[in-house]
Amino acid sequence: MLIRTLVNAALKRTIRHLWDELPTVAVMRKTYTNADRLGAIGRKRVAVALDEVGGVGVEWIGPRHLAREGVLVHLHGGGFAMRPTLTERRFGGWLARKLGRPVLLVPYRLAPEYPFPAGLDDCCAVYAGLLAAGVPATRIVVTGHSAGANLALATLMRARRAGLPQPGGAILMSAPLDLTAASPSAATNAAKDCMMGPNAWPWTWKVYLGATSPDHPDASPLLGDWTGLTPIHLHVSSQEILLDDSRRAAEHASASDGMARRAAQFLLH
Repeated sequence: MLIRTLVNAALKRTIRHLWDELPTVAVMRKTYTNADRLGAIGRKRVAVALDEVGGVGVEWIGPRHLAREGVLVHLHGGGFAMRPTLTERRFGGWLARKLGRPVLLVPYRLAPEYPFPAGLDDCCAVYAGLLAAGVPATRIVVTGHSAGANLALATLMRARRAGLPQPGGAILMSAPLDLTAASPSAATNAAKDCMMGPNAWPWTWKVYLGATSPDHPDASPLLGDWTGLTPIHLHVSSQEILLDDSRRAAEHASASDGMARRAAQFLLH
């Protein structure tokens, strides 16, 4: 409890206060990079193997020769515009050790240099590339954190529309699934969230979406059709402004046909 309190306090001082206004991308990237490096002090760096899947540069962690037996594809967070590389590699390394299977990190293209839907295109290409390489869909689990969780769900929906088989499951952590900011917690948890504030929404519209409406189902997958999606596991904190995105997602999945209805789960941490 003490460690969590200290971490939350540090995040509020280094990242949360930036959302009091609309920060520039340069400021956000510098802040994320500094926090990423600070968190890596005293920790062993995780070895990654660079590769290309579906025409997209990726990073393998763990025994990639076992990919056909099972692989976890992880999509990083960072507001669609940043990548906390060292943190995500440590998380991927931990997952690979626990699972005994390889983890595939996808450094998708970032906004604003590559706005919507460039990052999503990369994630979809990697998933299709794994299938083309002979990895069984049922042996793939897609996970995503924050912006990566948005991209993970949108990837599932696009795969279904393209006639591709669904992966074995999906895990969405702190998922911004409705970029219209219609979820009540976007306002009610504004003072509690240690990472994000209400200005995160107009920032995302400007930096990531550009001319695209935030209610586009590829941008706000909560508003799309979930019929036939894979089982989905949702993780979110009770203090996040994203809390009700996950609550609404659990309700939406339960009301949909197919596997998502039978297996949607919702956890608070």
